[in-house]
Amino acid sequence: MKKLAIFFGMSENERRGFLVLSILIVLMAVTPFIYSFYVSDTADDILLFSSLVEEERETLETNAERNSAPLTETEKLTFPFNPNNLPAEKWKMLGFTEGQIKVIKNYEAKGGRFRTKADVAKMYVISDDDFKRIAPYITLPETISTSSPKAAFSLKGATKPSRAKILLDLSIADTTALKAIHGIGSVLASRIVKFRDALGGFHSIDQVKEVYGISEEQFAKMEPSLMLGDSLVHKWAINHLPIERLALHPYISRKEATHIVRYREQHGAFASLADLEKMYALNDDLLRKIAPYLDFN
Repeated sequence: MKKLAIFFGMSENERRGFLVLSILIVLMAVTPFIYSFYVSDTADDILLFSSLVEEERETLETNAERNSAPLTETEKLTFPFNPNNLPAEKWKMLGFTEGQIKVIKNYEAKGGRFRTKADVAKMYVISDDDFKRIAPYITLPETISTSSPKAAFSLKGATKPSRAKILLDLSIADTTALKAIHGIGSVLASRIVKFRDALGGFHSIDQVKEVYGISEEQFAKMEPSLMLGDSLVHKWAINHLPIERLALHPYISRKEATHIVRYREQHGAFASLADLEKMYALNDDLLRKIAPYLDFN
């Protein structure tokens, strides 16, 4: 009662001040409880979300590792197989990586064929250990006849041939494969590949001698390691290509390309090499070199 009497005994301004002060005291008292309740719920949500994110990340990483990791020795399968046109999935079951399979499939796409186990051993992407592991299951003959011009070696047991007996298909060999031949470094390997691609492919091993930087001595050393598979050279449409395109062929200069196109415009399409021989601007040596690359259709 005294407190009420004191309150009503205050002036208007004093009562207002008292009420404001009382409200502030109440707010100060309940604020810690409100804050702790809000922070607790928010912290729980953050922890739950973080836990879910971390769990998902670990799951994705585990799946990625399982998909990308190479097969272990116990996971690699062995079964009788013919390597010719063997599906990529089965090469993978045998324990080969996507990079190795890509090289093998590229070899097949360009006309390469495995005739014996020795041909499989010649693939530079197949290591000694890999070949020894799969050799007993390859359903091909062990060796090729040494009388064959393409015979590079005989296979004894399941041993891969030595580097000295390496044999590369010049039609499809890349720079990495060419560098395996003694005497060919990165520069020469790159020049050989670029010259081959610019020509449209090699039709003779002797064309390697035309690569800049290869001497007669070097060619003599590397020739036993080179062969040409069944891949055909790319033909150049002599009756359709413009001057600029013809001049890109390593054997045809821009001047010669101009003569060819101008003669074609005046006399009509070339029916055969004999029509080109009528041109005084083209000598016999040039015609001999470009003949394998001409398409008269």
